Amino acid sequence: MVFLSEADKGAMQRKLALMKDEVTILVFADTDALSKELVDFTHMLESLSPKVKLDIQNPEGGKNPKMKDLHVERWPMLLLLKGDFNRIRYYGIPLGYEMLAFTDAVVELSSSATSLSPKAKATLSTVRRKANIKIFVLPTCPFCPTVARHGYRGAIESQKVTTEIIDSQMFPSMATHHAVMGVPKIVLNDNLDITGAITDVEFFDKLRDSDHALLDSMYG
Repeated sequence: MVFLSEADKGAMQRKLALMKDEVTILVFADTDALSKELVDFTHMLESLSPKVKLDIQNPEGGKNPKMKDLHVERWPMLLLLKGDFNRIRYYGIPLGYEMLAFTDAVVELSSSATSLSPKAKATLSTVRRKANIKIFVLPTCPFCPTVARHGYRGAIESQKVTTEIIDSQMFPSMATHHAVMGVPKIVLNDNLDITGAITDVEFFDKLRDSDHALLDSMYG
């Protein structure tokens, strides 16, 4: 069971009151304790705004057709959906320091607009191919939400970008695969790793660099 203080709920509700359009949270959750916590969390979000909708799916051992369509292989996790948008994915439960950053993502997606700086937007616009951003976080990390917001906003601003936020303790095999020794750990296009907080301009500069490296590896 997820327990949040009334202050936390109030802060989330004030943010969600700014939503423009409906956003659906698609949840893949089994019957284990962590899955139940994720479902509880999303039900709580739904209760705070009529514009938050839920679609809770059983993974069926990974055979759920929706998982296959969305190229999802692990759970518990959630995706934010609006129309044909499905490019924000969270592996784990966005609690602790991650809670308000995730709420901001819901609100900004509902408006299809973010507060990225003009320079960051300009840098993001130079990304030429479909890009994947993985950000490993911990809910207890005070530096992680800043980086997570860069990832959320990149996905909202650019149709080329998919962002995956991953709780490194809940998904240790993914963390091990990407050699996560500290958080926030940013993995861009699976070819450029950065540990630590950086500005939004630096973030998208690095994403552009990884985009070029991807092209070089394909055609070099």
